Amino acid sequence: MNEETIYSEMLEIPVNTCSITYTAPKRRRKKKEPPKENVKELAIEKVNRELEAETSAAEIQAEDALRTAEDETQPAAAPEKKKKFKVSVIGVELAVVVALLGVIVLSNFFMPESGLSVFLNSIFSPQTEQVDTREFDSFAPALPTTDGEVAVNGGVMSFAAKGSVYSPCDGEITALTQGEDGKYTFEITHSAKFKTVISGVDYAYQELGSQVYGKIPLGYSLGDNVELCFYGADGEMITSYTVDNETDQVIWEV
Repeated sequence: MNEETIYSEMLEIPVNTCSITYTAPKRRRKKKEPPKENVKELAIEKVNRELEAETSAAEIQAEDALRTAEDETQPAAAPEKKKKFKVSVIGVELAVVVALLGVIVLSNFFMPESGLSVFLNSIFSPQTEQVDTREFDSFAPALPTTDGEVAVNGGVMSFAAKGSVYSPCDGEITALTQGEDGKYTFEITHSAKFKTVISGVDYAYQELGSQVYGKIPLGYSLGDNVELCFYGADGEMITSYTVDNETDQVIWEV
């Protein structure tokens, strides 16, 4: 025994003893590192999952915001108002028209000579064509040609010039004939009391029933003799006139 033990026994100091058991630590197994290719694929998958999660969250937030905006913009349902009786404008107009028609019918029946009746009769009655009854001296005829001298003998106007042939006044072709020599004769009516007959025209530009005018040719002459005669209300030839070749006008001797 060593001195410390002896000394302890002499002093009667209790001595505690213990036994220590030692266990060796277990060795941790190192995790096998995955191949490099697997690491790359795992990283890509992780990034994709994160992106999908962020996108889904953003879409959900956008849908929630849109729904909130729609709810705010929708007006609240207005309370139904009681329908008030309104006078229709169309109904009033129809009533006025019916009243006017009634007044017109009654006025035509009881007062046929009233101003309203006369006015309506003038509108709805068939229009009669007014007849032109002007005398020959109411017209200012022009010469039928501008390409040569025109002579008058016994009321018969004649010229022999190659060129266009014109009507002396505006009118309507009421007769058009062609002779055996191939030349045309025109009868032009200017009014119920005045007409012109032109004969010896080689070519006709107008046809029967056509309206003719003083400045538009009605035919063409090759240079042979062309004659013109005026006729009045009684159908007799008018002889009391002269011509002015300088102004190409007919002068009545009244």
